[in-house]
Amino acid sequence: MKKIYLLCCVAALTVIGSSCSQQLQRRYDQRHGTSSGSNDPSDRSYDSDYRSNSGTYKRDYDRVLNDSQRNDSQNPGSPGSADYNQQLISQYQEMDKLGEVVLYELDNLESRYNVLINEYRTAKSSQKGVLADQLDKVSADQLILYRAYTNIYRNGKTNWVSVKRDVENDLRSVRRVADR
Repeated sequence: MKKIYLLCCVAALTVIGSSCSQQLQRRYDQRHGTSSGSNDPSDRSYDSDYRSNSGTYKRDYDRVLNDSQRNDSQNPGSPGSADYNQQLISQYQEMDKLGEVVLYELDNLESRYNVLINEYRTAKSSQKGVLADQLDKVSADQLILYRAYTNIYRNGKTNWVSVKRDVENDLRSVRRVADR
């Protein structure tokens, strides 16, 4: 059951990611004055600085050279540089480690849920209320962890410090550990 749910989540994230990639490419093209290869004039966005008299695309190479020289000298951690790529790899490794911890906790909760369900089946009516409350808490904790897991991969790249803090707080709340 858990594997099916995780596969569905991964499939949903893949679909969302692929549908957003075209929009992100268009945004990138607009900001950097490039074209993504589409020959359809309606797909291209022109900046007034990049338009020639014939209405075709014209790139301002002076601006590109000035921007690249400024970026190379001022910001060694810019996208595409070795330092930036290494930082990104390290961040993704941290994201995966935290994701594995969340999955481990989900496994623990699923085991706890199965034990409680079996106890509920054989319990007397006086005990069923207590067990139902515990099952509700386990279900709520599972939902918190599913959201935390998707938060890691949905928002982790852009705001890792905040996402990591939120996920760790969610793990503490599920484990019922007080902040020290």
